[in-house]
Amino acid sequence: MLNQNSNLKLARSTALRYFSQVAESGSFRGAAGTLHIAASAINRQISNLEADLGVKLFERARGPAGLRLTDAGTILQGRLRSAMNELRIANEEIIALQGLQRGHLTIGVNDGMAVGLLPNAIRHFRSLYPNITFGIKVDDTRSLVKRLKERDIDLAIGYSFPTNDGLKFKAEISLNMYLLTSVDHEFAQRESILLSELGNTDLILPDNSLLLRQTLDTALESAGVRVHPIIETNSYRLIYSLVGRKEGISIVSGREDRGAVQERFSYVEINDDLLPGGVIGCCALADSDLSIAAEAFVESVSSAMERSFLPALSKETPL
Repeated sequence: MLNQNSNLKLARSTALRYFSQVAESGSFRGAAGTLHIAASAINRQISNLEADLGVKLFERARGPAGLRLTDAGTILQGRLRSAMNELRIANEEIIALQGLQRGHLTIGVNDGMAVGLLPNAIRHFRSLYPNITFGIKVDDTRSLVKRLKERDIDLAIGYSFPTNDGLKFKAEISLNMYLLTSVDHEFAQRESILLSELGNTDLILPDNSLLLRQTLDTALESAGVRVHPIIETNSYRLIYSLVGRKEGISIVSGREDRGAVQERFSYVEINDDLLPGGVIGCCALADSDLSIAAEAFVESVSSAMERSFLPALSKETPL
């Protein structure tokens, strides 16, 4: 099996390898010491190479001038250096490919992204690397951070990760905040709304185990708004289900404009400085070295975020 310490052979050509070493060493004796080959054997191989090419590759002189490359030798040396670099890159790519032929990733994810974003990322990734298997842990952000620190998961995908808790963000994107309603609710046709307009409204809210609830409570208190939390839950999927059944309205970060979601729900942007937008992040431990498979999966997650969240596409996955 190839590895990063593989000695790449120049087209499997002994003469070319000897030439390259002599050119780098500046002498047959120096090359002989490096290659552990007799200088006479190296000289014979290079003479054969010169005969095959029909040109002199070295000027051989006694005294201080010693051995130097001819113009033809300089050209060949430059081309061989390029070839060696390309072979090194090919070696690294083959190593990476071998690393993605098998393996297992354990991913932690918030409930709200376990239906849209993560399945999209996995589908794309497995179309490229079908032999990688997955373990998925659905949890709140605090618990995902704990799982990362305990090395229980490789990556965490979630909402509002702390920026100073030993984590490194591998991908992230900002989301707007929306009032989520059924399509026939009185607010459904509004383009935007302020928090102050939600006074005494019956709301279905995330519970205190979710970081979004802390953000909402702080913003509502700052706005001097009292609401009625008629239902509290740690499941965003349940929030969507309840709003879809017209049990109430809710506040979410991000939006989904596809299929049944588009037909059943309306999103009204909360255009209020008191309620900052959320941030979706894909995180790992700052002091951890991710596997080749994990690094490759980050690319799929990043692409899924861009497809889902970029404003230019007018599509955001619910959180």
